[in-house]
Amino acid sequence: MISWTPDEVERRFALLGIPNRFTFKEKQDLATTGIVVPDGPIIGFATPQDNIGINILKLRNILGTNPAKQPSFFDHPWYLEEGFGQDDCEPGWHFLYSDVLRDSISQPINYLSSLNNRGLELPAAIEVALMVFLHYAGTGERLLQKKHTWCRDHASMNRFVTVGAFGRNGLFVSGHPDEFTSRGLGICAKVTAA
Repeated sequence: MISWTPDEVERRFALLGIPNRFTFKEKQDLATTGIVVPDGPIIGFATPQDNIGINILKLRNILGTNPAKQPSFFDHPWYLEEGFGQDDCEPGWHFLYSDVLRDSISQPINYLSSLNNRGLELPAAIEVALMVFLHYAGTGERLLQKKHTWCRDHASMNRFVTVGAFGRNGLFVSGHPDEFTSRGLGICAKVTAA
């Protein structure tokens, strides 16, 4: 498991141009994490109470859509008017699988119900985007290059948001109906810390 301290998250925020910061008290409170027993590659990171603007649309504004300047978003304008794009990331710790769960590949979104008894849930699109971009800022490595993850966010036309395929053209944000399946689509589950 990889776990970034608030100081490390702030360092990576600065590299990405994200202005939000933790207070001294938050850093003290977030000095320890909940217990997470990984059975796969998990990344843990915290986000500050000062979370205004830590959302998909603001990150897109900060990082842009220029594939020559990575990290960036793929220039897909469909979600610019979608409500989920303005949902700020919840403050506190986030623990996400850094790759889709093998048994979730090619499954529709309702497959998640079989993961609930393992203490797993769908991540928010902003959580996945942050994980991918924070990892890239620190390592230059692209997570989810050839895969997408289902997210809990709803989009218009009765679709659910998916995030992934972070390649040379940027990070894709897509929307699919709940029964959609694809060999590159699965779930980067969010772990509920104990």
